[in-house]
Amino acid sequence: MAKLLHIKSSPMGDLSFSGRLAETFLNAYVSEHKDDSIDTLDLWQEELPHFDFTAASGKYKIIRGMPHSADEARAWEKVLKLIDQFKSADKVILSSGMWNFSIPYRLKQYLDVIVQPG
Repeated sequence: MAKLLHIKSSPMGDLSFSGRLAETFLNAYVSEHKDDSIDTLDLWQEELPHFDFTAASGKYKIIRGMPHSADEARAWEKVLKLIDQFKSADKVILSSGMWNFSIPYRLKQYLDVIVQPG
């Protein structure tokens, strides 16, 4: 049994072409992989952590091999939760439309959150 993570990054909800394409794929996928589980992460519904001074200093303490302060540890709880969710997936499907010839800023923020040292 595999775990698939579907990351939705369009703010358009049901009007999103990429989201509808992903749903079509997932419906076909489920019919072929009945034992697999699907976890959905909607980046427009998720409270993504902000990298303020506390979170940034916590990041650099990881790089330096130093322990976190209590505030830094609290700031990193949500970061670690999102990293663990991503790492626990066997497969990832990312539905994303084009945003000013790039990716939506919420997807960029998510990638910045989960790509961490350690």
